[in-house]
Amino acid sequence: MFTFHTPAITDSIQPFYIRSTSTPKPEDITLVAFVPQDELSELVSLVERFPGPISVVLHIEQPSDIPGASNPKKRLSAMWASNPKVREQVDIHLMTTPVTHRQAAVQQQANLHRNLARFFARSDYVLLMDSDGSLPTTNVARSFEQHPQWMEKLKAGNVFVLPGFNVSTTTTATSQDDTSATDVGLVPALSVANLPTDKESLLGYIREGQVSLSEKTWKKTIRNVDFNAWASQTRLSAIQNYDPYFSPSVVMRRDKMLWCPERFGDNHAACMFELYLSGADFWVLPNDFSVNAATRPEIVVSDREQMINTRLYQKFHEESCLKHARAFYAAGEWDSDRARHCRISCQKVLAVWGLVIRQA
Repeated sequence: MFTFHTPAITDSIQPFYIRSTSTPKPEDITLVAFVPQDELSELVSLVERFPGPISVVLHIEQPSDIPGASNPKKRLSAMWASNPKVREQVDIHLMTTPVTHRQAAVQQQANLHRNLARFFARSDYVLLMDSDGSLPTTNVARSFEQHPQWMEKLKAGNVFVLPGFNVSTTTTATSQDDTSATDVGLVPALSVANLPTDKESLLGYIREGQVSLSEKTWKKTIRNVDFNAWASQTRLSAIQNYDPYFSPSVVMRRDKMLWCPERFGDNHAACMFELYLSGADFWVLPNDFSVNAATRPEIVVSDREQMINTRLYQKFHEESCLKHARAFYAAGEWDSDRARHCRISCQKVLAVWGLVIRQA
């Protein structure tokens, strides 16, 4: 963590700029997230949807003393004073862009934000949300309380996936068939206040076309999670045929797990892929999910930036395979069950480098 950042950036971080009035228990699940300075209202949405502790990074790009600039600190203080849930649940860690970096065109540092919010969480387990403004709309902590065997898997270093969904951006209802989409009529837009809070309601909204499958979890070319199977699923299911572009929100241990690589401005998939190669099993939660209500403006990436990011991630894929393979070889664990993800996912990469691959 912080490998690719200068002292000017790390010195601009103020942990626990505001500390919640409650103290989380070690076994609690803390939601970790990033909130932009212009999207402070998301804090209210988070505390309304998530009943547990929350660790949030607030990144201020410009100081409030610049004429015409917004004053996020003042707005945050007003929200803190007026909302008892925010006071009780939310730890806020403040990050201010240094003067030397304010004129530079720098990508959103979401991987750094994820690491900071997770690092300063005060419980042993975290719900790591994507940086697109998605909300957990079910009580994840209650699900783990009701299934002690899940908590044992979590303690052992496994990762639990929350399938992701989007509020439809069109008022035209469409079928969710994998091969085609047929207009079936007009439906009213779904408001944030009416987001589904249970699986039955969610499936109804999907049938009506008001909620769609998120490509980050359900991309047609990625068979990590099969929607038709999940719709009737009542038990945990293990992810098969892992794809390095898989990018879900997950529940995981706060410590003893790899950190998000900060060379990327925003690449949640890189965080997940490293965890998978290191030996963590990914389990899909049968009744919990997240929904992106499309309230946060989408970050526009130029074609050039997209090309650079694609090439950088391809190199990262190869590098990660080699790093973890060498670590398993050095520890004498290449044939172990823990190394099976690396053996299977990295066959082509390791074959190019002349390493012997044996199927699990």
